[in-house]
Amino acid sequence: MKKSKGKMKQVCEKCGSPNLKNPIATYPVKVGEKQINVGRVAVRECLDCHWFMPTPTGQSKIDRLLGTFFHIFQ
Repeated sequence: MKKSKGKMKQVCEKCGSPNLKNPIATYPVKVGEKQINVGRVAVRECLDCHWFMPTPTGQSKIDRLLGTFFHIFQ
């Protein structure tokens, strides 16, 4: 059984360029004044402005990591 894929944005959120690629990259997340670098996140990268947009799978990984982070440091 195949997983149904949600509609992903076909253009960059920042500049509107349609030139995107799908790397696995380190994604920076700001939490207050600190920055957490989340490793191996599935993202879409704009080839024109190099803006990272997490895919739905990548966003779920970021959410899980932040949930764990807040649980540990609570």
